[in-house]
Amino acid sequence: MKRIFGYLGTGLREIFWIAVAMTVIFGGISGFRYLGENREVVEPAIIERPITLVKTIDLTLLNTPLPIRGQGFMQPFRIANLASQVGGQVIELHPAITNRGSFQQGDILVRLDDSAERATLTQTQANINATLARLDLNRILLERTETLLARGSASQSALDQVKSTQEELSANLNSLIATQSVAEVGLDRKLVIAPFDGAVLSMQVEIGTVINGGQTIAEIFTQDRMEIDVPIRGADAALIPGLFEGGSPSATVSVRFAGQTFEWDAQVSRVSPTLNARTRTLTVTVELTDIADARATGTSIMASGAPPALINSFAKVVIEGPMPEATYAIPSTALRGGERLWFLEPSDATGGTLGIVEATLIHVDGETSYVQADVLPAGGRLITTALSTPQAGMQLRDVAGGIETAVVAEDDQP
Repeated sequence: MKRIFGYLGTGLREIFWIAVAMTVIFGGISGFRYLGENREVVEPAIIERPITLVKTIDLTLLNTPLPIRGQGFMQPFRIANLASQVGGQVIELHPAITNRGSFQQGDILVRLDDSAERATLTQTQANINATLARLDLNRILLERTETLLARGSASQSALDQVKSTQEELSANLNSLIATQSVAEVGLDRKLVIAPFDGAVLSMQVEIGTVINGGQTIAEIFTQDRMEIDVPIRGADAALIPGLFEGGSPSATVSVRFAGQTFEWDAQVSRVSPTLNARTRTLTVTVELTDIADARATGTSIMASGAPPALINSFAKVVIEGPMPEATYAIPSTALRGGERLWFLEPSDATGGTLGIVEATLIHVDGETSYVQADVLPAGGRLITTALSTPQAGMQLRDVAGGIETAVVAEDDQP
């Protein structure tokens, strides 16, 4: 009996818990239905989303050559240490040396004491004259001896003696002529001649100074020819027309002096045959075409007048590159990914949609890039501001037009 009552108790407990579970499930379903039937209906809320504002600029077709920029220091075409090949005492200096002035090629810049050389030359010339006189006398004696030998009045040995004397005198004459040439060269070397047109940069000696051969007397340079060595990148060198074909591309050189900028016309004169081992740049030499034609870019006038092209002046150089078609100058930050431009294609006075145009980078000049684009949107303006998620056709508005908003339904929000 106890076992039977135990089975009945267990069955009743299971039936009880099953009933409880069914009650909970039924209550949950009924509650969910009740809440669903009595829920509050939420109408879509209308919100206003601002249209992205962008800054834009006009895009103008390039109508000037691409600027290839560089910089360097002004240096003379030639600069040399003036010296004498021989030593001696300085007895005369050209006014250009004492006054740091200019001179012409062939001018006598320095004269050394040449009294010893002149005495040697005078003595040699006297010896030459004496030898010539003896030669004339011996020539007459030779003719007379030959005549006497033919008549039998002179011996052969006498004739041989006269001929030997004639040959000895001729040899002495040649030696004296050579000595005269040496004396003339020594006399000429007592003069220091200007090797080119130029001016004096510095003077090292004074009149009365005794110098040695090869000692620097003054430093001279080509005053009318100045040039600048400009290192440029290989990519920039490739843009210069005719650079490696012997051409002379035009350039402009500008120098800052006393708060003003002065410009000179110039041209490329030569190109280095080697690359710089450290910077891997190519050195291009630019020479001023008219050193006296300095143009002031400012409006103020200096009382001193325009300065000359001063040695060691820091110069900025702009070499004229090509003029490629369909090329535009833009801020470097406006080139997206190195190959795309963003345009605001107008749909009203101040707004429009985003247009994306492919472009080719031609040249970079500091913060300005030159790009080539064949087709641009009509009336489009270049976008210079950044966009986080640019998509072609998205609504934009020019910042110059003020803040505008677009109405967007809540259900349409991302």
